Amino acid sequence: MSKLSFRARALDAAKPLPVFRNRDLPDLTDCLSISRAVPQMPTGMEKEEELVWTCLNSQRVCGG
Repeated sequence: MSKLSFRARALDAAKPLPVFRNRDLPDLTDCLSISRAVPQMPTGMEKEEELVWTCLNSQRVCGG
């Protein structure tokens, strides 16, 4: 099974960069059924512990 690679590459100024307009793009309604959602994995903590951890992490991030 091959793994997708999302390595960012530097732009090469010698190569043309294509610009697409909305009217030039194909109708992608058939691609809407593709789900890129990440399944939620169990954390191994109880729900109350998760709530406390989320609150503490939010305070740390917000500086409160």
